[in-house]
Amino acid sequence: MAVIKKRYGATDGWINMPDGTVHYIFGFCDITDVPENEVFSYRGKATLLAPLLEVYEGDEIYLTLTNLGFPQRPDLDDTHTIHWHGFPNQISLWDGVPEASISVPVGRNFEYYYEPLDPGTYMYHCHFEPVEHIQMGMVGPLIVRPLIEKDPDYTGRKFAYNDISTEYDREAIIFVTEMDARPHHLVANVQVFDWTDYCPQYWMINGRAYPDTVKPPNDPSFPSQPYSAYIEGFTDEKVLLRFVNLGFENHSIQITGIPFKVIGLDAKQLKGLNGEDLSQWRNAVYVAPGQTVDAIITLPDAGKYILYNRSLQRNTNNGIPSGGMMTEINVLEV
Repeated sequence: MAVIKKRYGATDGWINMPDGTVHYIFGFCDITDVPENEVFSYRGKATLLAPLLEVYEGDEIYLTLTNLGFPQRPDLDDTHTIHWHGFPNQISLWDGVPEASISVPVGRNFEYYYEPLDPGTYMYHCHFEPVEHIQMGMVGPLIVRPLIEKDPDYTGRKFAYNDISTEYDREAIIFVTEMDARPHHLVANVQVFDWTDYCPQYWMINGRAYPDTVKPPNDPSFPSQPYSAYIEGFTDEKVLLRFVNLGFENHSIQITGIPFKVIGLDAKQLKGLNGEDLSQWRNAVYVAPGQTVDAIITLPDAGKYILYNRSLQRNTNNGIPSGGMMTEINVLEV
């Protein structure tokens, strides 16, 4: 087992949409190993999504949260937390729910401790004023990998769970969110939004809307949106898709011509009490708010395939067609 030490900063920033608009966000940034005298230079550098956290079951994780404040809104002294959504093993002190835990004031630090015992796909988010802070962008992916990968008999092989039936060749995160631009604008300009009026205009995968989803990771055009959703592989390869929904809407995701084998829900492998295989073949994956789904696809003949939301409205960017919650899968010949 390993001891993992990380440090994240809570701050604000700006993201770009394909229609040329710019939107204010709250978020996290990775300040692990940043010298103490340089930590506050990361104010205003939040990313959407927040940094990916990858660990193995049984690791000991020490995660320090530093509240860097909001340069755009220095008057806004919100506290922040990190809540590992769906993670059952921590005591309330490290759960990140302010009513039972500790929320971090501006300029202060708090160290969380976790020891994950169950592999799978998770998520994390700020749990202080969660409706606003989640919508504003304080969300991130979390992967707990199975110990079977460290077994010498399986060196170099990848598994979603401690079961050889969950083996895969490649993986991709499909982290879906939606955005109503109005509260982002109002918060940036010290105004109040009525959350009963919530109505998104943008739908995203990994913090970007199509066609930006297929551009490379860490593209300099998107300094605050480091994650690509573009998938590439070879015919007959198995790709594990880690679906995460930290928006407020249900989503139905489809790939024309490629079925999904759903092997896990909410970081639990689909198995019966006596080990029966309860995995499900589906033409579409349904992901509810706060839910994760692990699904494996087998790449077909060479060509380009489209992963998209089955709602046409959610394949738009503020009403402009051919955008939104969509990305591409490029299958190459072996």
